[in-house]
Amino acid sequence: MEDLRKINSMQLYYLWRNLAISLLCIGLVMCGSHMVPYYMAPIVSLVLSAILYTMLWNNSVSGERGCMVVVETMLYTLVCYTFVSILLVVVESLGLYRFPNEVIFFNDPYLPSLILLPTGLCVTLFAIFFRNSMPSYRSFRMEYGNIKERGYYGVVTGKEMDIQLRNLALVFAVLTAIIWSYYLFSYVNVNRNARDWYVFVWIVVITVILDEIFFMIRYYNLYLDLYEHNEIITPEELRDITARTYLRYYVICGEYVYMNRHAFDRLNQTADVLDTPFITKKTVNGVPTSEARIIVEQMTKTKGGELKFFFGRHLAGVDKHSLLRYFYFLDGDIKDYPDMGGEGEWMHFDDVKKIYNETPLKFATNALSDLIRLSTIMLAERTYDEDGYRKNKIRSYQSHITFADIRKSKLDFQDDKWIRIAHFNSDTKFFRLKKFLREAGGKRSGSTVRK
Repeated sequence: MEDLRKINSMQLYYLWRNLAISLLCIGLVMCGSHMVPYYMAPIVSLVLSAILYTMLWNNSVSGERGCMVVVETMLYTLVCYTFVSILLVVVESLGLYRFPNEVIFFNDPYLPSLILLPTGLCVTLFAIFFRNSMPSYRSFRMEYGNIKERGYYGVVTGKEMDIQLRNLALVFAVLTAIIWSYYLFSYVNVNRNARDWYVFVWIVVITVILDEIFFMIRYYNLYLDLYEHNEIITPEELRDITARTYLRYYVICGEYVYMNRHAFDRLNQTADVLDTPFITKKTVNGVPTSEARIIVEQMTKTKGGELKFFFGRHLAGVDKHSLLRYFYFLDGDIKDYPDMGGEGEWMHFDDVKKIYNETPLKFATNALSDLIRLSTIMLAERTYDEDGYRKNKIRSYQSHITFADIRKSKLDFQDDKWIRIAHFNSDTKFFRLKKFLREAGGKRSGSTVRK
C-alpha cells in the first residue's frame, strides 16, 4: 500500500493558494481603504468577505476538496473587523464614548490597521484552539475522514495547517505590536508625514508580500523533496493512473481478532506496530462482495465465515483509488484456526482496547483510524438518540463494546451520521441554541451542498 503515501501536486498548490489569498486580503484592505473615500472603507472588507465566502462555497460543491480553514479564518477576520468598525461608529454617534479619530471611518485619516490587525490576531488564536469545530474543517473531515484516514496527505495537511495558522497569528501579533507602539508613542495626528503612511500601510503590505514569498519557496522545496522520494502524483499521472481498490480485513473469532504485532506502517514509516495482516489490493475500480469473500477465504485458508462491510473511502486527491474495510467473523473457537495464512496472533478484544486507550500510537495509522471510527459510532449510537439528546441521563455511565455487538449490529458504519452526533450533542455547551441556528441556516441554504 505504498501508494497511500502519494500526494497530489495540486493539493500542495491549494495549500499555498489558500494562504496566499488570505494574506492578500490584508494588503487589499490596507490599500483599498486609502484608494476609496474613507467612509466607504467597510465596503472594501465586505467585498473581500464576499469573495472569500464564494471560495468556501465553490469548494463545498466542486471537486477541489481542499481544506479551507485559513480562508475561513480570514473571512471571520474581515467580518469581525467590519462589525467592530461599524460598532465603534455607532457607539460614538450615540455619545456613549469618544474614540480616537483614526479608528472611526467617517474621519480622515482612517487607519484600518489599528482595528484589523488585533482583530485578526484574536480570530486566528480562536481558529488555532478550535480548528476542529470550524465548518470548513468539519466538512472536509466528513468527506475524507480524520487526519489518519486521509493518508500521508492528511499528515502533511495537518502539520501545514497548524504552521499556517501559527504563522498568521505571528504576523498579526508582530504587526499589531509595531503599529500600536508607533501610534501610541510616535504618531502625531497634527502633522501626518510619509513615515506615518509607511508604518500604517506599507509595512503591512510588505510583510504580507514577504510572507507569501516565504511560503511559495517553502512549498516548492516541499514539492521537490516529495518528488525526489517518489511521493508526488502529478495531474498528468492522475489522468493516466490505473484504478485501484485496497482491501483491509479484520478477522474475528469470538472476542478475538487476528493481529500482527510487528507490522510496518507505510504511512508513518514505522515498524513493529499493530495491524491486520490481511491487506491486499486489486487493480480494479471497486470489488463486489462475492469477490471480497473469495479473497479473504483464500488469505485466511478458511470457509464459511460471515463477511460484513465496515466502510470505505476514496483517497484524498486520488479518486481512482479507494480503501475498503471488512469484518470477517469466524464461528467456533480460535483453536479451530491454528493456521490463518498470515503472520500474526489472536488477540483478545480487551487487550486491543487497553492498548488503544493507553498507547494508541502502537497501532498502524489505518488500524487506529478504523478503531476510532468503530468506537465513535458504536458509543454515540448507544449514548445519544438521532437528535443528539442523551438516552441515559447518567453521564458517568460507560458502555462497553464487544465483537458480538459489532457482529449483530445493524448500524451503517459508512454513514457519518453518528460521527456528527458524537461531535455535536446535548453535552455540547449551548447545544439547543447552536442546533436551532444550524437548522435555520440549513433551511436557508437549501440542499445543494454536497454531503
